[in-house]
Amino acid sequence: MKLSDYAINELIPYITGDNKTTVYKKGSELTKLFNSYGFRDIYDFNKGGLPKLSDNKNGMNTSRSDYTKDRLTKLSGKYELQNLLEDIINTAENTEKCAEEINSIISPENYNIEKINGKYTILGSKISKNQEIKNDARFINIQSDIIKELDNAQVSISLAMAWFTNKTLLKKLKEKQEQGIKVEIVIFDDGVNAKHGVNLEGFDFVKVRAERGGIMHNKFCVIDNQTVITGSYNWSDNAEYKNDENISIQADPKQATKYSVKFRELKSQTKK
Repeated sequence: MKLSDYAINELIPYITGDNKTTVYKKGSELTKLFNSYGFRDIYDFNKGGLPKLSDNKNGMNTSRSDYTKDRLTKLSGKYELQNLLEDIINTAENTEKCAEEINSIISPENYNIEKINGKYTILGSKISKNQEIKNDARFINIQSDIIKELDNAQVSISLAMAWFTNKTLLKKLKEKQEQGIKVEIVIFDDGVNAKHGVNLEGFDFVKVRAERGGIMHNKFCVIDNQTVITGSYNWSDNAEYKNDENISIQADPKQATKYSVKFRELKSQTKK
């Protein structure tokens, strides 16, 4: 998730709690917050409190707002920024108001906040009332079509896949994650994935069983909460090179939101 300098400046009081919607955070609490998203900062009261910033040439102690701006800027372009903002919203004293206000800051930059299963989540681009709905069926060269759609991802990729053994598609997901796209994966917890499945280390993923005792047989991918890829096609070499398969590529934000909700339900069954 990448934000402009303007948006980052506007978000600072929501992180520090210097407003009426989020919890006020002392310097030590801010370091603890940012450390949970990858930093290794130490709050040392005897050395001025917050860490000195690289551009601090006046020798003064780092302020809470300057520290927050620096860390938000460093997170911009990474999916951890999205996770942090969702955490801030969902722990706010007034979650609805906080979500509304932060949405007004990030929506001009093609992000949108929605409430899914009781929690606020940052999704892809805003839904345009005049947006053209597209639904395209594909039967051959499916892998290349999936890669083209993944290349268009700007915010998030949510994948629910029964069997995932295709290393080419795995490589593309890694590439998108390195670009700061939030990638989440749910796969079926069975022997095929255990023995032949791709290595998902480094991804936010879970393995699940079917709730009704059968197979977690879903095969869909939601991109930016705008586009859904679904059909018979597993992300496997057999599906690409041996089987007769199909997918449909649905550019339909309302449909994508339904799949996003289902993805959250599947992920809630977590078994890593």
